[in-house]
Amino acid sequence: MHLIRAIVRDEISRPWWQALNDGRLLVQRDPRSGALQWYPRGHCLADPLRPAEWVEVSGRGTLFSFSVIHRSHRKPEQPYVCALVELEEGPLMLSQLTGMEDHAVHIGMPVRVSFVEFDEDGALPVFVPETGSRP
Repeated sequence: MHLIRAIVRDEISRPWWQALNDGRLLVQRDPRSGALQWYPRGHCLADPLRPAEWVEVSGRGTLFSFSVIHRSHRKPEQPYVCALVELEEGPLMLSQLTGMEDHAVHIGMPVRVSFVEFDEDGALPVFVPETGSRP
């Protein structure tokens, strides 16, 4: 039987994991076009021969879609909100929405990133409702 790890940490995603531990959120950018992409890849979407670079993003976004999960065989406690967030800079990021009752969640709500300890190796990004106005 093979043990499946929930988190994959490799050379491609190493800068992302390190930034999370510092409380920063990174995505990749095509150095030629400036197009942002998420999830980590070893190349740019527009050109598989061109390596992507890492850039920091604001961590602010809008809830694009969500699902309330009522059953799971793993953490977190149920129910929880699986959230598809459109970052202010453009890319979509799949994460978890915390900090509010699931019945109050609605598409289009402003959110911001927060970081939670996942295991002894580091943190994961989750999103919480944006309580203040955006600059």
